[in-house]
Amino acid sequence: MNESNLTIIIIGWVITGIVAIIGWVVAEVRAKKNRNLQKTIEQKKMRHDAYRAFMVEMDSISKQMSMNPITTMGKIYMDFFTKVIKNSSDPNALDQCLIEFNTEIWKSIETASLPLLKISQAIATVRLDASEELMPMLLRLKALTEDFNNEWQKALSTFSKDQKGMQSLATMGQDARWKEFQTLSDEIIEQMRKECNIE
Repeated sequence: MNESNLTIIIIGWVITGIVAIIGWVVAEVRAKKNRNLQKTIEQKKMRHDAYRAFMVEMDSISKQMSMNPITTMGKIYMDFFTKVIKNSSDPNALDQCLIEFNTEIWKSIETASLPLLKISQAIATVRLDASEELMPMLLRLKALTEDFNNEWQKALSTFSKDQKGMQSLATMGQDARWKEFQTLSDEIIEQMRKECNIE
């Protein structure tokens, strides 16, 4: 084998080696792109599912929060006074009326505070998949929810002692925070729909 043939063989091996390396690099790059694409698709699906679940939960919570606790309590008061007038001559019946009244009032207040706890739970769940744009909005909604919940607890603690608890419950849905809460909830839903193309 002469020197020129040997040179041609070596060059052929080198070219084959380079082609093989390039092929391997291209294959790895494509595989990595495919893995990243698959990961992105999975993340989008998880985000889509999380957003959809959050929207369903918020719709349910909104319906619960639209029921005014003061209206409910007003009915409880009216029922109580009706029973008191009806049973004014029977001390045992009056005692029973008072027990039922207190039970119904506490049940009504506790039921009215449940949506706030559900909102906190829904936010905690969706935060795992939330986008950078959505995260500050969720954190602000969480802060407002905690603020409302603290006020509920304070109202509950004073409810049986004086009228401050009732006044606090009556005015909670009438201040600027409540308007911000409603606006922010709508903006979050709109952002979620935009990110996931949810109709």
